[in-house]
Amino acid sequence: MRLFLFLLCGAVLLATGFPADEPELNPYDPLAGVHPPLAAALRKFGRDAGRWAYTQKFAQLDKEGKVKESWVARFDPSQHYDVQWTLMEEDGQPATERQLKKFRKQRAKLAKDRKTLGELLLVQQAVVAFESTNELVYEVPLKLEESSRFPPEKFQVFVTIDRRKEILKLVDVKLRENVRVAGVVNVKNADARLEFATVMPEHDPALVAMSGGGTASLLFITVGARAESLRTDFRRVTPYDERFNVKLGPLKAIDF
Repeated sequence: MRLFLFLLCGAVLLATGFPADEPELNPYDPLAGVHPPLAAALRKFGRDAGRWAYTQKFAQLDKEGKVKESWVARFDPSQHYDVQWTLMEEDGQPATERQLKKFRKQRAKLAKDRKTLGELLLVQQAVVAFESTNELVYEVPLKLEESSRFPPEKFQVFVTIDRRKEILKLVDVKLRENVRVAGVVNVKNADARLEFATVMPEHDPALVAMSGGGTASLLFITVGARAESLRTDFRRVTPYDERFNVKLGPLKAIDF
């Protein structure tokens, strides 16, 4: 179940090499052909996505809602890659030096090995599923990955934007139907949500909350879990990457 949550919720910072506010100058713009309001919202998010330092609180809960694992950490993209994450608490206790080193190693491996949700979105194929005066909701298909344990067609992804401001509000992922993993685990239901909000009035919204979970049966035993993550205490910084003239795109930064 932890593997399932990691694959569903563990993955949006893509080094695309183009300025997010000047896409018309680059023939390789990854948002070319995307429905204009959605493209505008993604570009606005991408402009500041890699500039936020924040405190992240994470908790994994069992099917009864009891906390099984938790941590609090500070992320600062202005620091060297090796020390951007600082573990502050683990399971309600101050982090030890050993726990800090282990946490940084885990985060580095996670960033290297995974595909983020944003990288898997086929935004060029997004269609409007619902619209109102204030909102546009897009249904966006997922890419087929050879290494994926979950068929992308089994999931629905909905991206909600503020229609008037053209900014991101929500990304929701839902399992359409049961799916069997590794031949023995039957995933019965699953969902994930990413929430965006304005953290500084002069800047576009940042990713502030993530949650996801599901239930599955393993050898006739039903198991369930849920993960919740909250980002607070935002501070805008100059990314360490900028000294190498690397620009962050708007897709990989949509992440868990």
